[in-house]
Amino acid sequence: MHFLVIITALASLSGLGAAVPDEFTALGCPNTTKPEASPSEQLAAWDEFTNLMYHEKRISDAFTKYAAAGYINHSPHVTMNGINETIGELSQIVPYVDSQLQRAYVGWDTNGTTYGTAHTKVSGGEAMGISDSALVDIIRMVGTCLVEHYDVQQTIEGAGPNPIAFF
Repeated sequence: MHFLVIITALASLSGLGAAVPDEFTALGCPNTTKPEASPSEQLAAWDEFTNLMYHEKRISDAFTKYAAAGYINHSPHVTMNGINETIGELSQIVPYVDSQLQRAYVGWDTNGTTYGTAHTKVSGGEAMGISDSALVDIIRMVGTCLVEHYDVQQTIEGAGPNPIAFF
């Protein structure tokens, strides 16, 4: 009798864990993405996202197709998390600067977490107070969904001693 009670209690506890959604679901990844993907599928998704974002400047299309509704954004240029906030902020910047994508690649950390990285030369934003700069976007991926963003930006000032600095 006690054995049956313990098994019933353990079964109900394991059911509680199943009720907690995974990150793909919890962050609201779009149905155009997959929670699990091969490295080649992740690279293809990242390649299409960077093409839409940097070459075609179709910011809304890029984010709507690949980013989670609850997109976590650590950028100092974006005031809040979420896909709508990110699209709103970037739509006021990206179309008005020259963004030359230098490199785009997908890599993994020692825990197996996937990151898409884009190295970009940004220029032409002086009227908006945006200096010419080197920008690196680092975006964590779950499957083919973009869930979290970090960036590093450095202003390009004058000619430095290294002729190949930044690019």
